[in-house]
Amino acid sequence: MKFFSKLVSATLLTAIISTTAHATLIENGSFENIGGSTAIGGYGSSSSWQIYSSLPSWEASQNMEIWTNDFIVPAYDGNNVLELNAHPASAGGMFSIYQSFETVIGQEYELLFAGRKRHANSDEAFMVSVAGLTDSIYNQAWGTWTEYSYGFTATSALSTLTFTSLDGGSDTTGNIFDAISVTSVPVPEPSSLALFLFGCIGLGLQRKNQNRAMK
Repeated sequence: MKFFSKLVSATLLTAIISTTAHATLIENGSFENIGGSTAIGGYGSSSSWQIYSSLPSWEASQNMEIWTNDFIVPAYDGNNVLELNAHPASAGGMFSIYQSFETVIGQEYELLFAGRKRHANSDEAFMVSVAGLTDSIYNQAWGTWTEYSYGFTATSALSTLTFTSLDGGSDTTGNIFDAISVTSVPVPEPSSLALFLFGCIGLGLQRKNQNRAMK
């Protein structure tokens, strides 16, 4: 009976492990890696905030700011956060950041990220888009992080995740992000599902035998 109990436990563990989601497909999602990016001179300091035109794994349509060491707001993950609206490289241009990553057509994915606005009385807003998903966020929370979660299905072998400010190019503050990730949604394989059902049946039989022994 002890051997059977161990077998059942191992069976359930195997089924659970086989359906675990993969690691995030987004690189540098918490903006901890500055790499060889050169800060635009004349703004901020390395101990608080600086402006960049690009970052490792991320491209941008305009300049963006990286805040560190809990400058203005505490980081959601790690030490750094990104402020999307920064000093523009060209007047009136939209602020966007984007990253492309490999996907499997028809596969379902989950997008997670944390966001918040900078000013209590501002109307900071942004749009997020990837594959067939597009959503515009208005009236963000102030004073706390909001955790956003979306599901989407890949429509091509290369998907691009984009965050775009809806505040206009003249607004150079706000729309703060951290902890961006994309993971594939696990689909149980037939063999894993069979193992899981076998384990459940085994546990049921074990409990039934235990109840008989107690009578």
